[in-house]
Amino acid sequence: MQHDGHDPRTEANTALHALLAGAEGCGPAARSTRLAHDDELADFLSMVQEDVVEDAVMLLEQPVAE
Repeated sequence: MQHDGHDPRTEANTALHALLAGAEGCGPAARSTRLAHDDELADFLSMVQEDVVEDAVMLLEQPVAE
């Protein structure tokens, strides 16, 4: 652990929460683009949502290394 007041794990968790929030927004965007017949973008947004949400949740659930 750093002693300069900078906690890399806290910074990483903050970034993971931001990624998670953004990825969760991809679901509604994917549905909208699918309705607009932009299947390529809809597929990409769906893939991002699934992959990022799954990985971010997994990383956030890991215990802190000491």
